[in-house]
Amino acid sequence: MSRNLALINISDKNMGKVTVSIIARILCAISILPAASSLAQSPARLAVIDFAGDEGARYAALIRNAISESAANGFELIDPDLTAAASKGAGYAGSLNLSRDEARALGQSLGCDFYILGKVLLTRRVGQGEQYYYEALAGIFIVESRTGKLLDFSFLSEKSQDESEAADNLRRSLMQKWRKLDDYPMIIAAALKKQNAEVESVSKPLPVVAMVIRDDEMGVTDTQPNFYNRLKPGYTEQADLAGITATVDLEAVFLEDGRVGDVEVIRWAGFGLDESAVSTVRLLKFKPAERDGKRLTIRGLVRYNFRRPLTQAAKPKAADPEEIERLRRSIRNVIDPPRKPWNNPELKQDRNPDD
Repeated sequence: MSRNLALINISDKNMGKVTVSIIARILCAISILPAASSLAQSPARLAVIDFAGDEGARYAALIRNAISESAANGFELIDPDLTAAASKGAGYAGSLNLSRDEARALGQSLGCDFYILGKVLLTRRVGQGEQYYYEALAGIFIVESRTGKLLDFSFLSEKSQDESEAADNLRRSLMQKWRKLDDYPMIIAAALKKQNAEVESVSKPLPVVAMVIRDDEMGVTDTQPNFYNRLKPGYTEQADLAGITATVDLEAVFLEDGRVGDVEVIRWAGFGLDESAVSTVRLLKFKPAERDGKRLTIRGLVRYNFRRPLTQAAKPKAADPEEIERLRRSIRNVIDPPRKPWNNPELKQDRNPDD
């Protein structure tokens, strides 16, 4: 047991709490062992919530049809009416930017092993030479109910000069991606395999626990990591096309040697924003946290807010010379409006009173 309690500078006051936590974790893992064994023998239960955006319900129905067709491959689709009622009862309002706790709670309400969310957008865009075209795009989220993790995010896009053709091509791409065994079905199958492997490895030693120093618990000699650089993650092209505003929360381990250790996404957003945030955190340079002059390995929360910047298409265009001159004349007319004939002193005497 002493090997499992390899904590960093944890006082005796906290040791009891850590011991209880570890014992509870072991007992919990043992208790779910039969459930995991039965899960491997029963089909994975999937729920599909109606997608957000344009014709979202129609695209969600396509996914449900594909799941029903693949029922023989080990998938069981939860009734869409039950899914709608459960998600509404859980207070789900269509967010695609969930924390793992929120995602786990939603999965429990749905009563499924995995569930699928999405957003669909059909829009007209301006191409080269002021030529218009239509783009149909979809962001598909596959979420694991047990952990609340975002297992996979897929971004699909189809373009055409015809709006209906772009939408039809997107629907075909979506169905094809589900039916291919190396895409959505294999992602879920791999997650089930990983779940079983985690249960089987419950007897293995637990990893070293990093210390967490909260602001209200900091002593006189405690210092948080001091970061030398402040980096901003890039806003991705996928997020820009879909008009996404989101927050990504990361739980990162800041090692005592000044390196960034494990980084885990605890609030996901998709559209490449999670990967952008993780890669940015790994580039951080910092002076490690300390207690009584000794360096510590700690775990901390890093939050990045993503907002859509002003795109080139949305920026005001420069006016041509004729337009500029027209605006100048308008301004001059406002500042010095032309006089009407009867307001001109030189012509006033010639004015007919009856006019």
